[in-house]
Amino acid sequence: MAAAGLSGVGCASPSTSANPTTPLDPTPVTATTRAGTDGGSITPPDTHCLSGSVNVPWQPSQGVTTVCVTVGSTLVLSGGNDMSGGSWPGPPTISDRRVLALLSSNASSSTFTADLRATGAGTATVEVPFVAGPDVCNPTPCTPVPGRPLDWQVTVVP
Repeated sequence: MAAAGLSGVGCASPSTSANPTTPLDPTPVTATTRAGTDGGSITPPDTHCLSGSVNVPWQPSQGVTTVCVTVGSTLVLSGGNDMSGGSWPGPPTISDRRVLALLSSNASSSTFTADLRATGAGTATVEVPFVAGPDVCNPTPCTPVPGRPLDWQVTVVP
């Protein structure tokens, strides 16, 4: 079984302009696909959705990080920031558990990671609440960067 790396962007929503006005976050969504019996990668026909094991780092510049995957894919969601003045302890809230199933989640300091399985077609949001911590700058006078929840929108296609 061979593995191939892919880079991609999540599915576009109907309200998304063809020419975005904001620059894309330099952190790509990556995927590892299984090799087919003919040695080629298995990809869904005529879609921009990813399959296999898909790493989806939270992209704060986008607010809600979007991704499109096929049923059966495993998603690894990650996010956090050492300068946040708090943490994302999890577990995540999943809006539709018919679409996504939580396999595991882990919070280590200010970094959050969750493994999910795409179990059915549809769209689900995943949110990890932010918990404000003590002022990380004491005794030095400074202002910590305020944190906010980690948000993903996952579209799953057959």
